[in-house]
Amino acid sequence: MRLAHSLVLLGLSALAACDSPSPQFMHRDTATTRIEVEGSTFSVHQRENWVEVYRIGFEVLPRLPVILARSKTAIEQATGCTVVEGSLSGDQAIQRAEIDCDTA
Repeated sequence: MRLAHSLVLLGLSALAACDSPSPQFMHRDTATTRIEVEGSTFSVHQRENWVEVYRIGFEVLPRLPVILARSKTAIEQATGCTVVEGSLSGDQAIQRAEIDCDTA
């Protein structure tokens, strides 16, 4: 019984950490915005001219090109800035990009 409780707590802890930014975005100056684009929900963490984005929620077989395009849209909507050409990278779960707020 004790093992079952431990496993449940471990599982809940792992789920809670899914939307936690990496250490460089764990700062009081980091702005966080949740936004939905075409059925994908993203948590956008912005600090200065960098963003770290987490796709949250469940999608069946998300394709990388589709997710990156939606992530770019989410970043630009959440920050009001443009994504610097060639800076968006990542996978289906986490993306990072440099943003330019002077040309938006």
